Amino acid sequence: MKIKRFVAPDMRTAFNLVREEQGPNAVILSSRRIDGGIELVAATDYDEALVQQAVRAAARPARAIPASTPASEYIPPPAPTSIEPAPSREVRALWTNDPNLTEVRREMSAMRQVLEREVGRFTEQRLKDTPVRAAALEELAEYGCETALARSIVSCIPTDADSRRARGLLFATLAKSLTVCEREPIENGGVIALIGPTGVGKTTTLAKLAARYARLHSARDVAIVTTDTYRVGAREQLYTYGRLLGMPVIEAGNEIALGEALARLADYRLVLIDTAGLSQRDLALASQLAWLRKIPAVQSYLVIPANAQPHDLDEVVHRFRAAAPKGVILTKLDETGRFAAALSLTIRQRLPIAYVTDGQRVPEDIHRAEAHRLALRVADLHQAARFETTEDTHVAA
Repeated sequence: MKIKRFVAPDMRTAFNLVREEQGPNAVILSSRRIDGGIELVAATDYDEALVQQAVRAAARPARAIPASTPASEYIPPPAPTSIEPAPSREVRALWTNDPNLTEVRREMSAMRQVLEREVGRFTEQRLKDTPVRAAALEELAEYGCETALARSIVSCIPTDADSRRARGLLFATLAKSLTVCEREPIENGGVIALIGPTGVGKTTTLAKLAARYARLHSARDVAIVTTDTYRVGAREQLYTYGRLLGMPVIEAGNEIALGEALARLADYRLVLIDTAGLSQRDLALASQLAWLRKIPAVQSYLVIPANAQPHDLDEVVHRFRAAAPKGVILTKLDETGRFAAALSLTIRQRLPIAYVTDGQRVPEDIHRAEAHRLALRVADLHQAARFETTEDTHVAA
């Protein structure tokens, strides 16, 4: 670890000195005002253990050399460094509480973002210098793939690959990047809750799962619980599915009622919970998610639409993480030509995909997630969307 003291007339200049000499990974150990400016103490190759060791050594009183120790056998202690590092607790307090460092933290964050952006641009430009890679980048962009993921995938394509091999590697690498649930969630029964904002298709997806399980086992093994007492239409839709499938439907409008309902349904092999379709910004969302987390037996799966805007999907995932979802179910695949946007989200957020749905039929339009099939559907959905656009243009003409 290398520690150095920097003196400058202001905080910005001091920080620039640290950045120029020690690089962006330098750690600020302390700061203080002195006559004529600011003093910063910074370190590279920061090692917490070495700092603690140095602090303990500095705190010990100097030990006299025993008279019996020959000078030739005496090994002097290491010479103190010109800058004594502050104890780690003090360092953290300085970093957190010192108002002068607020600007430093802001500048470090901004600098990191600039560096990441510039490195990304450089990487993309380098990839575009090869025709086969440039074509792959353009194709992934058309599919809605996030830029960082697209660069990562394209970098795996050899520069001398022909277009056919390059395209095969593109989809193979995308498939390898995906995470899917190892087992089908309903395979062994249990208590499964579908969570997600309003309008994403939770109720229909739940009916598909119930019918799918009934096909493999028996409708008598499945029960449905709804916590959605807000929307009459949604509740009636679920009761209709229950009558058609021959499954009981129970309402649970609060935490106590949910616990009681699950206790009454303990003999059913599979219990599916349809939660209220609340906006990710609804204040009631947190309390409802808390109900589910208090019941250890409940496994939650987040339902998100594949046709939503990426920034909206990010917000949904952030808000619903409180329920600790085991994975996601991607709906409305038939309504998007940029399926790679949703897949990019699951990769970046490290969320396993359990199922995908692509229509209203129960249970035909739900499919267990398989990585290679999902990767190939990216191109199929994009092609279908382009065909529909072309057809609409011809009809309008």
